[in-house]
Amino acid sequence: MERLSQPQIAALLRFVRDLYVPRDREGFIFYLLREMPRLVGADVVSFNEANPVTRTSQTWLNPPPPSQPAVDRLWNELMHEHPFVAHLQRDAGARPIRLSELAPPGRFARTAIYNELFRPMGVEQQILMGLPAGSSPARGTGLYRHRKDFSDRDKLLLTLLQPHLIQADQNADWVDRRLDELRMLERGVEQLDRGLIVLDSAAAVRLATTRARQHLAAYFPGRTNGSGRLPDALHRWVFQQISHLQNGNLAPPSDPTLIVEGNAARLVVRLVADRDGPLLLLHEQRADEMARSLRALGLSRREAEVLTWVTEGKTNPEIAVILGVSARTVQTHLDRIFRKLDVETRTAAVAAALKAVKAGGR
Repeated sequence: MERLSQPQIAALLRFVRDLYVPRDREGFIFYLLREMPRLVGADVVSFNEANPVTRTSQTWLNPPPPSQPAVDRLWNELMHEHPFVAHLQRDAGARPIRLSELAPPGRFARTAIYNELFRPMGVEQQILMGLPAGSSPARGTGLYRHRKDFSDRDKLLLTLLQPHLIQADQNADWVDRRLDELRMLERGVEQLDRGLIVLDSAAAVRLATTRARQHLAAYFPGRTNGSGRLPDALHRWVFQQISHLQNGNLAPPSDPTLIVEGNAARLVVRLVADRDGPLLLLHEQRADEMARSLRALGLSRREAEVLTWVTEGKTNPEIAVILGVSARTVQTHLDRIFRKLDVETRTAAVAAALKAVKAGGR
């Protein structure tokens, strides 16, 4: 009975260990193409998804051929002549098998696929296996040599490896689906004109959408793009909020909304508590949008505009210049605002305005 040597067992274990590093489909194929020839000596390695009925396929080769389109065209035209394709159609999870076991060398040497595709590549020996996953009827990987055939020990090593390749392939497919879902979620969140940040319990960034990173860069200058840490001021505020979540308490201790003033707009940051990790919703609010939020207080359009500039710290004369009215008119609007909000000072009016803005940013 064939047995692996100690060095081969060690190499196989290293390969399997690294094989299970989480990867998307592209990363899995790249790893397979790069590492398989090192594990089992080979001059060429392939990963292929094919549909013999429609004669369509997608093929990855290492090393890449001088003309991939020419290889793809020949394979699509002639794949029906390859004995392993028929073998895969009967058994999608076909165990590793040498070409010499499927067809006598003399018979295969007379086929067009050998003379037009494999012979120009210098390929004389092949060992192939199925990877039953995905939507392709014929899906697998192959190792190729220019001269010496693959040994029984090579075949045993690949037989031991195949279940791990199948599982890693399925894992990569799972990762791809999750990444697709995350991209869909990001597009959905950004269609709502919101940025989203997912945090861990220490307020470190696990995931941030593109718009969220743009907002952080705009409102917290000096922060390094791509950093896994929130800007210091935001981090302190968030940490205060989530410190009360440690014992399963999902109710933050204070107002879960932070407003960061900018030059022509403000950033409204809202904390959403969740047991799997806090979320931050970021929404940029411009002056006209803020004014619309203030209309909910029963203010007229002009009164909302005046109160918006009051929240920016502008004086009556400054507001008068901005709106093209007199300072006396601004004061008249303020008197009406005070009555409608049932307040007596600018500070109280600003507090009411900020409360309305926060409600509008939810």
